[in-house]
Amino acid sequence: MEWTEDLSIPLAQGRTVADLVDVTLSLMLRNASEEEVEGVLGAEFGLSADDAEFACERTGGGLVRAATRNPQNCPPADKDPVAWESFQRGVRDPSLIARIYPQFAS
Repeated sequence: MEWTEDLSIPLAQGRTVADLVDVTLSLMLRNASEEEVEGVLGAEFGLSADDAEFACERTGGGLVRAATRNPQNCPPADKDPVAWESFQRGVRDPSLIARIYPQFAS
């Protein structure tokens, strides 16, 4: 598959993609409301409501790809850094996938 879009998300100065994925996963694990997600990601990372929603989508997308256990499904780090970071977390800790997406529990 050829990636033609840059799916990165602009972050507040001093914040990293790893930080964003940490916070987003913690929000997902506790089933935070959309409003809470927008508020937290806006306050901590300077994200708009649309970017906060996109961060959740890309974080979830990385986990779903990791659930396949196929390394070929790893998103490219340079084009989709949030999904890449989330994929890495899911590979390292498959229980994370199952806690957020129980349908993928083995």
